[in-house]
Amino acid sequence: MKPTVGCLVLHGFAGTTQDVLPLALALQKEGFPVECPTLEGHGLGRKGLTSSTRLDWLRSADEGYKRLSMRADEIIVIGFSMGGLLAVHLVNRYPARLLITVNTPFAYWDIKQAAGNLRSDFPVHSRRYLNSLVKIPVRSMLQFRRLLAETKPLLSGVSLPYVLLQSRLDDTVQSRSAELLAGSVAASAEPQIHWFDHSGHMIFHDADRDEAISCILAAVRRHASFPEPAKCNEEE
Repeated sequence: MKPTVGCLVLHGFAGTTQDVLPLALALQKEGFPVECPTLEGHGLGRKGLTSSTRLDWLRSADEGYKRLSMRADEIIVIGFSMGGLLAVHLVNRYPARLLITVNTPFAYWDIKQAAGNLRSDFPVHSRRYLNSLVKIPVRSMLQFRRLLAETKPLLSGVSLPYVLLQSRLDDTVQSRSAELLAGSVAASAEPQIHWFDHSGHMIFHDADRDEAISCILAAVRRHASFPEPAKCNEEE
């Protein structure tokens, strides 16, 4: 019997599952079991986020992995933004068939790109930046920075196949993060970077959404394929 491959999809810092919902739905449509947990403290406003720490976020990801492992024999871990950092922790702790990170930080807040976005569409982007300042408590940002610092030393332990997606117009994560991440993992991971020229950070709700989802589906299908077991020769 062919093993079942499931996908764990992790959203980002101060976000919700809505940020990755188009991807999760596409994976489900393909027939893959999907687990898409809401990280502790997220989706509850500023007060909820303040009450949670990076350890709570890691525990949420950990519990999501364990729930999925009850429905799948093999697991592919997919992390968007900070969810990619959590994914790195998981693949260092548990077996996984493939790691995929999407717009995941190594270096964050691209000021130059942010300024360019403001010049191109001030009404849209200015509201988003102001909302972020109101939405994200300083305490939570410090927790995020500690998580990032604690994740970087773990990258050298990533030896499973690794696929990275990165938006070139990302102003939350510096686009060079993809190259820095790819250069920090073990050579056996054979990291592959896919670039997207027309989207910002929220790629699953931006111009490259369909292309990014197709890229992930192709990678998942490729790594979900198991070789057929060898058949024994029948005795005559």
